Amino acid sequence: MTMAGRTALTLGILAVLAGAGSPGRAQSAAEPLGRVPWSHMHTLLQKTIFKVDVLNLDICFDAATARRFAAIAARSPLEGAAADSIVRAALGGSRAFARVEFARDVSLDQFLEGVGEDLRNAVATGVLADSVYRVISAGLPHWYAFAGQRGIRKGDLLLYDLAPDSVRTVFLGREGRTLLDQTERGRARRNSPMASWLAPGSGFRSGLLRSLQRQGAQGVGAAVAARCQVPAR
Repeated sequence: MTMAGRTALTLGILAVLAGAGSPGRAQSAAEPLGRVPWSHMHTLLQKTIFKVDVLNLDICFDAATARRFAAIAARSPLEGAAADSIVRAALGGSRAFARVEFARDVSLDQFLEGVGEDLRNAVATGVLADSVYRVISAGLPHWYAFAGQRGIRKGDLLLYDLAPDSVRTVFLGREGRTLLDQTERGRARRNSPMASWLAPGSGFRSGLLRSLQRQGAQGVGAAVAARCQVPAR
């Protein structure tokens, strides 16, 4: 990305993170997500030279955001400036839901380092404010203290329910227990998970954008719809 392009992306993203303007048409919290064309992204995160599967990430969007994605994709492939426009549309949306399913056991330290790396990259690329990063970084060890001895296990689920001005984080152990359920307020905090995944240089970004381009107007099937189920409050 050129310096001019990065500057434009940074200014646009910071306006969204700060809550400038409206996130679009008010979206009903009961409206299903990830059910229309251009409303779903997926990627499998792999680490190390041996391509070890670490986690699957699904992000499901409301219909209004999907329409913005479709309009961007109709003009050009999802790379360069078009990819940055997708990021701005994602962060500027009203409702979204993300589902992380862990594909292997990891320690709490490994988990925290991975999250921290993604957040620091988002700050470095201008997609996340440093002040928001510092608040999250300080809170993570306390929020995930339950994993100190237990660790993160294959089959565990980490869910993010993104409302217009809040994010609810739920951690479900593979045995079915709810180990974390908390809500953070504020537009910038709400956008922080997606900012870390969609920032330039993120290990998630290219896979998420490729999946959106690939699925596109084909729409989503029953399997995707099942992964886009928002947990009851």
